Formats: sequence, structure tokens, C-alpha cells
Amino acid sequence: MSKYWRYPARVLGCLRNGEITIIPCAGIGLADGRDQETPPAQMIPIDLRMLNSEFDVLFDRASGYFVKTLRKDKYCPEADWEQISY
Repeated sequence: MSKYWRYPARVLGCLRNGEITIIPCAGIGLADGRDQETPPAQMIPIDLRMLNSEFDVLFDRASGYFVKTLRKDKYCPEADWEQISY
């Protein structure tokens, strides 16, 4: 089992200086829009900081902390290793 969870996210906006508010699990059932995270702006690439931009976020399973931002089509060995077929 991977140490991380990979979830889709959507940018809600920049509500505080230096922080981007995102909605993790955007579009997934009851979690849709219920939770908000405010990672530091430096953790999100500049071209993904616009309102309604979609990307994936990596969360640490143990702590629940936001680890990094991933583009939708980007492979992440830390989270996606279970999807590899040999």
C-alpha cells in the first residue's frame, strides 16, 4: 500500500495573501466542495493557480498533510506504484 493518497482538486481562489484555497476531492460524491485546504502558493505551479484549475494533490496517509501538486497526466511513483502492471 502506498504511503500517499492522490486526489483530484480544484482551485477555489486566492483568499489570503500567499495562500491558494483549493477544494480537494472536487467532483467526488459527498466530498464535493465540502472541504477546503490552503496550501502555500509556492506548492502550486503558477499556471495552475487560476480559478477552477484542476490538478491532483498528494496527501500523506499518516498525517493528512498536503505533500505536493501533480498535473492530471503526471505519473507519481510515490502514489501510483500500485497501478504498474508487470
